[in-house]
Amino acid sequence: MACLPMVAPFAPFAPFALLALLAAPHCRAEWKVTPRVDLRETYTDNVRLETNDAARGAFVTDLTPSLSIASDHPRLKLNATFGASLYAYSNDPLEGSGPNNGTSNTSRSQRNLTGSARAKLIEEVLFFDANASIGQQNISAFGPQVGNNSNGYLGANRAQVSTYRISPYLAHRFGNDASAELRYTRDSLKSGNVGLGDSTGNSVSMSLASGAAFRTLGWGIQLSRQDVEDSLARASRSETASATLRWRVQESLSVNANGGYDKYDYAALGGTTAGKSYSLGATWTPSARTSVQVSAGRRYFGASYSLVASHRSRYAVWSANYSDAVTTTRAQFLLPATINTAAMLDRLFIANFPNPVERAQAVDAYIRATGLPASLADNINYFTNRFVLQKQVQLAAAFNSAKTTTVFSLSATKRQALSTQQTDSTLLGASQSSLNDNTRQAAASAVLNYRISARSGATVQLTKSRTDSLSTGLSNQQNLVSLAVTRQLQRKLKGALELRRAQGNALSQGGRTYRENAVSASLSLTL
Repeated sequence: MACLPMVAPFAPFAPFALLALLAAPHCRAEWKVTPRVDLRETYTDNVRLETNDAARGAFVTDLTPSLSIASDHPRLKLNATFGASLYAYSNDPLEGSGPNNGTSNTSRSQRNLTGSARAKLIEEVLFFDANASIGQQNISAFGPQVGNNSNGYLGANRAQVSTYRISPYLAHRFGNDASAELRYTRDSLKSGNVGLGDSTGNSVSMSLASGAAFRTLGWGIQLSRQDVEDSLARASRSETASATLRWRVQESLSVNANGGYDKYDYAALGGTTAGKSYSLGATWTPSARTSVQVSAGRRYFGASYSLVASHRSRYAVWSANYSDAVTTTRAQFLLPATINTAAMLDRLFIANFPNPVERAQAVDAYIRATGLPASLADNINYFTNRFVLQKQVQLAAAFNSAKTTTVFSLSATKRQALSTQQTDSTLLGASQSSLNDNTRQAAASAVLNYRISARSGATVQLTKSRTDSLSTGLSNQQNLVSLAVTRQLQRKLKGALELRRAQGNALSQGGRTYRENAVSASLSLTL
């Protein structure tokens, strides 16, 4: 058992190693390995995002080696990037900070991993999905927020969250009549913070759906069960069952009806945790570029609606999404539904890069070359051990021209706690126990990149967010403005200069305002 602390940090890498071993006997994958080194020097007049009277300046050196691995074999699709950032400071404003554990105001080092993979182990029978992540996440929606990667050294209100998810499944097609899938999933989350419990989950799901023979009238059945073990909260279980009927009215339009039953096991504040569900909906797909799915119905917690709409033209993409669901912080980290720059550009690049792996590489290269931020303004998946009812709307648009790329995003989220406060006692303490009972968040961002020449560009980013605790009356606002200029110095060497100004107020500072002005210069070398 003594070796476990050494093994645990590498757990998120296990899914990819396992997939490579399983797929190796069946394929000779063409691996693309890309090493990269980034060096950034920053001067900030408020290195810890303290209140104005306590602000301290510092030079911060950030060295980040990283490695990207990709495979596009028919039997193995894999895309993963791992990096480690090391930080040094001109003075020691962060005396005794050590590794970032969510309690220090700065970090000496941190790791980052994003990866996903899919393998065909037995043709048309056995498949294997996996994904993993390591990264810094905001602990509270009422603390200082990190605007982008340029101030990744900030440790206040952040913790390193590690997740992995592995999912082998059997799939079979019964000719043109039906298709079936039986899936097992094991997932894990380690929060890096004593207030959010580490957890593991085991899920089993089954689906049976009509095939091409049922062109006009289709049907489907879905069953699922998940058990979660948590180090702080008691074990929980969720079970769902549903049946769907679909009627194709015309080639581009179909309507559907859904009925089922949901059952959750958690310490409720009051009321039921299970009940029948039903909904009516429609899907409209007039072309390969446009899709709209809507539904309205009722679940045990009340009225329920959903919207998934997207449209793509040659130079623009639009998307609109609305959802409501019973969920948890761990569920949102394991299966995030965020809008980011990469996702928008991915759809914008479909015409030029139909292959998904090649498109992902092209999007990553484009973001690095132009200096676009990897993520857009989004609502905070703040730490809580409670079950919540989450209602969320997301709107985004991206436009591309010969000289510019512009991305807009709007998001709003309302969370209402459904389970008791006791599991958050370590996280919030007695004085703030009601802080997350009922919250509302809104965020907006605009990003404009202008290509000055074939080798140079400038990017402006504006971000604004607000969080309200409807149960306590407390609120938090964050603003960020940044300007970055990039230059391709050599074929594999890029330089950048960035100016930024951040302003906000934080509950941890008594709601008082903090401001930061910073300038940074960076070099990025692809080996």
